[in-house]
Amino acid sequence: MTDVRHIEEKIVTFSSGVRFSDLPAAAIRAAKMRLIDSVGVAFAAYEAPTSRIARRLAQPTTGDMAARLWGSQVRTSLESAAFANGVMVRYLDLNDAWRTKDAHHPSDYLPGILAVAEYRRASGEEFIAALAVAYEIVCRFTDIVPFNTAGWDQPVTGAIATAMAAGRLLGLSHEALRHALALAVIPNLCTYQTRAGELSMWKGCAGPNGARNGVFAALLASEGMSGPYEAFEGVFGVWNQTLDGTPYDVSLGSCYQDGKWGIVQTNIKTHPVRDSCQLPIDTALELRSQAKPEEIAALRIETYRSAWEGAVKDKELWCPKTRETADHSMLFAVACALVDGEVTPASFEKGRFADRDILDLIGRTTVDVVDEFTAATPDRRNCRITATLKSGGSAVAHRVVTLADIERGMSDQELARKFETCTAGVFVGESARAFLDATASLERISNVGRIVDHIRV
Repeated sequence: MTDVRHIEEKIVTFSSGVRFSDLPAAAIRAAKMRLIDSVGVAFAAYEAPTSRIARRLAQPTTGDMAARLWGSQVRTSLESAAFANGVMVRYLDLNDAWRTKDAHHPSDYLPGILAVAEYRRASGEEFIAALAVAYEIVCRFTDIVPFNTAGWDQPVTGAIATAMAAGRLLGLSHEALRHALALAVIPNLCTYQTRAGELSMWKGCAGPNGARNGVFAALLASEGMSGPYEAFEGVFGVWNQTLDGTPYDVSLGSCYQDGKWGIVQTNIKTHPVRDSCQLPIDTALELRSQAKPEEIAALRIETYRSAWEGAVKDKELWCPKTRETADHSMLFAVACALVDGEVTPASFEKGRFADRDILDLIGRTTVDVVDEFTAATPDRRNCRITATLKSGGSAVAHRVVTLADIERGMSDQELARKFETCTAGVFVGESARAFLDATASLERISNVGRIVDHIRV
């Protein structure tokens, strides 16, 4: 087994070592796409309850250590900007995702990294490299370390990733980065209860809170604060406290060998639901072309185990009471797609998850885990939906998506359409055009604050 005693050194060395010149063209393009996507979905959620709460708590500041709130352009603390802008990005569950051993939303941390880049007047190249570091940490931990299964939530890794990206931008030394890592993870271990049972508003805030904590950890380290030693390997370190003492080797640096950078691999979503519900919606829409909703007597959904565990297993997912539970429910996603022909943010604002026609169809649905489908993951994800018709016949739709399909992702044109749909009526006209134009040349910008200048309503 690979020596895993020095995971902190590995994280810090990788985080400080990445250079913009190391990044392939695909990674640079991916960074621009994820910035566009994040700002787009943020404006789609601009008036959401959690967005309003986060902005109200982001108090204005006249100090130098500040960044701006997207939309209002109010200057606030770096931590508050990371949280408030991140909450907008995350609210609709429409920002990008990565699912292998665990699941994660790497763009939860983009607003925190951009806030520090804005404060430091970092160049586009510096911001892109820092963002690539954060994505790599998040994605490679997600590939290997089963935090979710053990009951620990995504921001455990996200806070680390943000601290390393922010630390780079702050110019931290190797030793200070190690302290930032420890200050990000040890004080901020968070449990998976955020995503269990009936889900609350906090579901969409946990990741941004990880970004806030990561930014604060980097700032503490920049002022000379030391963090706990042996954060992972210590007697009460991460491995012992979260994973029964089992250490894991995280393949940071593999991107140099195989050319696979996490920032290129994540899934830019089409539908405002959790990652494991994207494919079931597409499968349901295909089935809808064969059978009208009123013709269906019963449904059978066949899926893989991790999708079942996250989107089916809890009883609350069969009768959601909150929009946060509903956008994690495969049952609601499939029923809404079949009945309405779409699942959009409006589906949740209208409370479709509580309507009798949706709940009636869910009540006539069964979900089975297929061993063959489970064995094929994460490289291939399968979903098969069979409708038993009232006439006695049946209709079947079966769709497959591969990691290669996800990495291929949206075209520039498809992303532009998503952005326009998300920002309609909120972020339009000259500001939106200026933002898109500036982002197109992100790597050539000397101060990323010029990008934030345009993120206004």
